[in-house]
Amino acid sequence: MTVQNRANVVVIGAGVYGASAAFHLARAGQKNVVLLDRGPIAGGTTPFAAGQTGYLNVKKSAVSFSRYCIEFFENFERETGYPIEFKQNGSIRIAVSKRNRPDLDAMAAIAREFGDAVEFLTPAGLRKLVPALEITEAAGILHVPRDGYTEPKAVAVGYAVGARDLGVKIHTHTPVTGFDVANGRVRSVHTAYGPIQTDWVVLAAGAWTRNIARQFGADIKSVPVRHQAFVTVPLGGVRAKQPVVRIADEQIYVRPEGGGLLVGGYGYEPASFEMSQLPESFEIPALPADEITRRALRDQAAKYFPVLRDAPIVQDRRGLPTITPDSAFMVSELDRTKGVIVATGCLVGGIHSSPGVGRIVADLVSGRKSFELAPDLLANRFEGMWNDDLSLRRRCEKVYATMYWGIPEILGS
Repeated sequence: MTVQNRANVVVIGAGVYGASAAFHLARAGQKNVVLLDRGPIAGGTTPFAAGQTGYLNVKKSAVSFSRYCIEFFENFERETGYPIEFKQNGSIRIAVSKRNRPDLDAMAAIAREFGDAVEFLTPAGLRKLVPALEITEAAGILHVPRDGYTEPKAVAVGYAVGARDLGVKIHTHTPVTGFDVANGRVRSVHTAYGPIQTDWVVLAAGAWTRNIARQFGADIKSVPVRHQAFVTVPLGGVRAKQPVVRIADEQIYVRPEGGGLLVGGYGYEPASFEMSQLPESFEIPALPADEITRRALRDQAAKYFPVLRDAPIVQDRRGLPTITPDSAFMVSELDRTKGVIVATGCLVGGIHSSPGVGRIVADLVSGRKSFELAPDLLANRFEGMWNDDLSLRRRCEKVYATMYWGIPEILGS
């Protein structure tokens, strides 16, 4: 096997972020783009995701980004030439306690700015949409009809096929072994099958991105944290077209899957990982499940979905999504090495955010203005903060553990 010896842009990582970046680069007119992965397309965390879209955000600066993402999924086949089944069955966001009601109000306000129809439901109205859900009282129940979910691997494959059709060269099972830098700018990527001279490198390698960035002297403050979900056997009362349910107080999400339910959530004692301490051959499917977390997820969800109490589990899903200290993506060029762009910090929402992240990467290479929030995504925004691995990992674990509640303390504390 050989690789071409020259490219304009080399994208490292063929999960949803890397594949989206390759597609958006080609669509923006970039020629001679190469997409590399040490495994197959979508061989990391991507295929274990829940594949949900959640386009409403409490940050007004994220409105244009969120709109781009949801519109891309609604028109995925037209955009990429590749069909996916986007099940736009809506979502339900539940705040059981009053502390989480303001977020629902903020999301509803942003939806109205979009001109989208959202509504607050009563428990009785909710039961009509999700018969297996039992709740008698809540501070707020927001119905978002425009949300949905899809099969995550199909999304990455769709980007890759669309990129290939636009001229991107894809080399899977091609490990990257090093880089050449001269005069503060990247010059080439070394692979197991030869070097590729290039002007730009995009680091979108998921859990491995931080390790790769160290080769450029960059301390990327984005940490992989284990996330788990499970799928049950088919269950009575579950409708194929019922919406995704997110319960803020319990930090869980529940959606239909194969006649049963997919249940995932955010652990209160999450585990982060240092990838350099794992074997070189480690791949995400080898990540062990945590039985305590699985049991906690079931117990939390069963309070609202009693059918889950004794439901057999037929599939575990677990991966290593990347978390940042401020719960925001990281997409920018490195300060110290020009031509190197980092795309990381998926925040357990990489499927939904992938169109926008890919477009930001393409805009950076093309020198075009991107979304309003792009300045908030700079890789150097944590300069001087969490400078040792222990404090960084603890911070990112805490962000993960409060994902549905918002970050409770001031940034930097």
